Amino acid sequence: MIQIPEYIIALIEKELKGQANADENASLQQWRAENSSHDTIYRQLEKVWNESGAILTENTYDTTAAWDKIDQRLDHGTKKAPIRMITRLAAAASIVGILFIAGLLFFRKSTPGLQVAKGEQNNLSITLPDGSQVSLRKGATLSYPQTFTGKEREVALTGEAFFEVQHDAGHPFRIQTVRATLEVLGTSFTINTTNRQDELIVTTGKVQFTDKSGNGEKHIITPQQYSKLDAKGFEIKTLNDPNFLSWKTGLLQFDNTPIDQVAATLSHHFGINITADSSLLKQPVMPTITARFNQQSIDAVLDEIRLLANVSHRKENDTVILFKQ
Repeated sequence: MIQIPEYIIALIEKELKGQANADENASLQQWRAENSSHDTIYRQLEKVWNESGAILTENTYDTTAAWDKIDQRLDHGTKKAPIRMITRLAAAASIVGILFIAGLLFFRKSTPGLQVAKGEQNNLSITLPDGSQVSLRKGATLSYPQTFTGKEREVALTGEAFFEVQHDAGHPFRIQTVRATLEVLGTSFTINTTNRQDELIVTTGKVQFTDKSGNGEKHIITPQQYSKLDAKGFEIKTLNDPNFLSWKTGLLQFDNTPIDQVAATLSHHFGINITADSSLLKQPVMPTITARFNQQSIDAVLDEIRLLANVSHRKENDTVILFKQ
């Protein structure tokens, strides 16, 4: 039977509803590209969704009629009660995986429980059912159940978030991304997951970082370590960035920091492209910045940098370029 992770089902559902953002679309495209069967599943499900969409997307609907509609599209003619249909779809999934997924998507619409939180315009603070605290960065999305049941606590993340997980040795806490599973017992850490890579920084405790690809490589990440997983594999090194939580705290601290590193930090903090001009990087002595910014706008920060280091800026298309005056 083809196993499709819950977070992938959530991404498929959002994409088919036209609710997925750019990062979510990219993550789904990456999953489809990983395996030809993934793309086949998606295309089959898209066909079922489009041909049965008038019923599946209704706010108020006749459940039996909806199942009949899907059943007919899949060349089954007999009416079944909804619960029996879900069972039948699950059994048939060993032959045609799409049946099970289609059933799950419809069941998710008619069975409340999955919560989806997104930092739409600002960062968002969330308390999970177990009391764990999550700070979502603007644009990030977290999916989690209304209540944690069973032996595990599992959520799915796209974007960047800071977690403070309640300790519960008997119920491991797992975070699913497209390419990795991160497992903790009780700790605090930051994850940034995009279509290109997953980044993890542990503040307290330990996190097991597992690659979902065929090799299943895994590492235990400890406090003050930075780890990254991308198409090339894992990179793990000592953390050397005092500003990794600046998006949450609003505080930026630079201590004799080279201007190219300042540009990279500001780019991540403000979510815009900021880079140093090549001529600036070729200076015999690269300009450095020593300053502290607290809840200041990008314009205010750039103006202060101009005064501190005689480094001005210009905008080209969607990029801010720093250059020597």
